[in-house]
Amino acid sequence: MFDIEITEEAPVDPDRVDEKLGQLSHAGISIALEDFGTGFSTLASLKDSRIRKVKIDQGFIRGLAKSRENRLLVKAVIDLGRTLGIEVMAEGVETEADRQTLYKLGCRTAQGFLFSKAVPLHLALDSVVKEHAKEL
Repeated sequence: MFDIEITEEAPVDPDRVDEKLGQLSHAGISIALEDFGTGFSTLASLKDSRIRKVKIDQGFIRGLAKSRENRLLVKAVIDLGRTLGIEVMAEGVETEADRQTLYKLGCRTAQGFLFSKAVPLHLALDSVVKEHAKEL
């Protein structure tokens, strides 16, 4: 239930990052590529078996329902993720039309203002506790 999100835009020591990612992955922490498609991310990064999730950058998601080019790109990433066994999440979903388009394309995980604005941690935890209490 815990993801570490990394972006490939930050200048880093690749050997040190690789070592740390290995330690985190070995400890059972999921590694997610943030802002996929906008930085220096390459298809080669998806070969790393520690990458369990890619988050499609909001620049491809906003207005998705109206952009054929973005739909084609997003569908390709979703299909690639499915083929490689990598979860694909859409960032920046703000309209019901974009959510429905993502669903039709096969994306089942999304985040954005359509669902909730950012909230402080204590409020988010309170909400989770209340939902869990309802389930009991």
